Amino acid sequence: MSLLLHDYYVTNYTKCSKCDSFLCSWQGLAFSSHSITVVLLPFHLLGGYCILFKTPVYMTFYRWPLFNLHFWSCFVDILISALITPYLIFPAVAGFPVGLLHLLRVPIPLQVWLGIMSIYVMIMSMTILLENRHNSIPSNRFRITGKIMKTLYYSIRVLMAFIYSIGIFLCVPDDQQGALLQILKEIPCPTEEFFTVKEIFVLCIDDYYINFLASITALGVLFECSQMLFFMLCCLYYLFFAINGFTSKKTRKLQIAFFGSIILQVSIPVMFLLPSFVFMVFSVVMGYYNQALTNFAVLHASVHGFLSTVVVLVIHKPYRNFIRSFFCKSVKPEVTIKSVMDTRRMSVFPTHVTT
Repeated sequence: MSLLLHDYYVTNYTKCSKCDSFLCSWQGLAFSSHSITVVLLPFHLLGGYCILFKTPVYMTFYRWPLFNLHFWSCFVDILISALITPYLIFPAVAGFPVGLLHLLRVPIPLQVWLGIMSIYVMIMSMTILLENRHNSIPSNRFRITGKIMKTLYYSIRVLMAFIYSIGIFLCVPDDQQGALLQILKEIPCPTEEFFTVKEIFVLCIDDYYINFLASITALGVLFECSQMLFFMLCCLYYLFFAINGFTSKKTRKLQIAFFGSIILQVSIPVMFLLPSFVFMVFSVVMGYYNQALTNFAVLHASVHGFLSTVVVLVIHKPYRNFIRSFFCKSVKPEVTIKSVMDTRRMSVFPTHVTT
């Protein structure tokens, strides 16, 4: 703690009414977040196992995009709740990590960059899932069929995210202690962690640059949402209006079922994340400080991957039957990709030779 911060702590801060609730402290955030990880990790693993080994043959084309979204959703959950566990100080753009990466002495800027890129890749995995469903409709004139075009399309998007994730560090104050003093003008009575924690990282204190970052972030979210909306509208049009391209009613019915499950899988976790996002934007824009609510917003966001896993296990009949088979042995197993490969292997290498 610098001398000026210490003077503020022993004079002005003694007059503040402090938040003494468990959730206001970094220990409360860390304990709650890490407990969530311990409880939910088995569900994440179960979801991944079902997708990889219990996916039926007729869902082969759907398996890897589904697993890609599942992996990144769960990874972001674990990143927030266990690896980084960010103690955010809003409306100031500052905070410090209390997760495993901090114990391993990973630099805070690197953790910030990892968090931003992981969230973006998770959002992109949602688009990939919708684009996979969009491309599976044979009569769709807007399909991205060429490997070169698809590679270029996703490479450009990753490059844009990389540039953004690097650009946010252009306005990091060199004098971090001076930045903390400036934050005290906006938040005169923060929690005691503000003074006792050694490594609080201030990303930016320039209001103009903060507004610029907010605008770029909003444009990026709008760009991603517009792509998802385009793929969804194309699917809706070809599944319910331009239906002449389907060879049979059964194929169209199966396509509609897959499309509905994808909409649920993408929309429910996003809607669950929305309250945390809205609160954080409100906090920054309106200058509202409430550390307990900020920490709760972090906890709320850290379980969206669990909700996504539950949706996957519930809405897809093969996975649902697998879960039921633990309790009811009469459930008929699906013909999975793994079972087909095992059958082929047995046909090539017979276990019994008759003479």
